Amino acid sequence: MKDILTIVERALDDEISSIQHFRGTLDPNIVKAIEMILASKGKVIVTGVGKSGDIAKKISHTLSSTGTSAYFLHPTDASHGDSGIVDADDVVIAIGKSGESDELNFILPTVRRIGAKIIGMTANSNSRLAELSDLTIITPVLKEACPLALAPTSSTTIALMLGDAIAMALMELKDFKANDFALYHPAGRLGKRLSLHISDVMRKDEKNAIISMNANLDQILKEITGKGLGAAGVVDESGKLIGLITDYDIRKALSSKKLTEEIKAVEMMNTKPSAFRPDDKAYDVLLKMEDRERPISVAPVVDENRKFIGMVSVHDLLQKGL
Repeated sequence: MKDILTIVERALDDEISSIQHFRGTLDPNIVKAIEMILASKGKVIVTGVGKSGDIAKKISHTLSSTGTSAYFLHPTDASHGDSGIVDADDVVIAIGKSGESDELNFILPTVRRIGAKIIGMTANSNSRLAELSDLTIITPVLKEACPLALAPTSSTTIALMLGDAIAMALMELKDFKANDFALYHPAGRLGKRLSLHISDVMRKDEKNAIISMNANLDQILKEITGKGLGAAGVVDESGKLIGLITDYDIRKALSSKKLTEEIKAVEMMNTKPSAFRPDDKAYDVLLKMEDRERPISVAPVVDENRKFIGMVSVHDLLQKGL
C-alpha cells in the first residue's frame, strides 16, 4: 500500500513549487490590470467555468468585501440574459487555465460590444481567451498536483492567489481602512469588534443604575438590585458622575461595620472609577475591563462634560459575541 503521508507531501510540494514559479515570473500586466480597475468608473465582473468559476466567485466576494464593487457572472447565465449586468464602464476578469472554454469565450464578444474592458487570466498566451481580452495576465503552471495532470489544482490555487493579491493591492491603493471593512461585515465577530461602540451596548435611560450623592442605604440597595447591574453611578446635582458604588463597596462597608441605614452614597462610593466614553469601541473597552490586576465587571459611561449617561457590563459585551 502506498504511503498516504508521502502522497500528501508530494501534492503539497507540487503546488508550492508551482506557486514559487509563478511568483518568480510575475506578468507585468498585473500592474496594468490593477491600474485599469482603479481607473474604471464601473464595477468588476468576475467570470469563469467549472473550477475556474468557483475561483472567480471567491475572488468577486473578496473584492466586494474589501472596497471594490464586484459580482460573479456565470458564463451560461450570461448567454441567457444575465449579461445585462455588464455596463460599458465595467471591467470583466475572465478566468480559464486553457483559455479555450467555449462557454466562457462565447460571451466575451458580447462583453466587448457592450463596451466593458476584459482582463483575461490564463496559462495559455495563445488561447482564444487571450485573443478576446483587452489585457491578458499569464498564470504559468509548473505542475498540477493531480498525478494524472487533469484535475485543476495548482492552476486554481495560483488563480485564487492572484485574485487575492489584486484585491489586496486595490484595498491598499484605495486606502481602505478597518472601519470600512467593519461596515461591510457588520454581523461577523471582526465586524462587531471594529464597528460596535459602547453607545450601542450600554444600559441607559431607565435601565441605567443612578443615585444621588445623598442617597441612603435603602435607596442604594433598591437601585443596585433593581437594575441588576451590581453597581450604581453616583451623581451630583448637575448629573455629573462623582463616584461608583458596587456590591464590593457595600461588602467592604459591612465588614468594617460602617454600614448603617443612615450612611450616604458619598460616604461609601469609589471616587475614581474607570469610566468610558460612548464613542469608545466596545471591544477595546472589554479588553480594558478584563486586562487589569483586578478585572471589573461594570463601568460607568460619561459624555465630554462627565455627565453620567450609562453603564456598561462585561456580561452585555460578551453577549454581543465580541
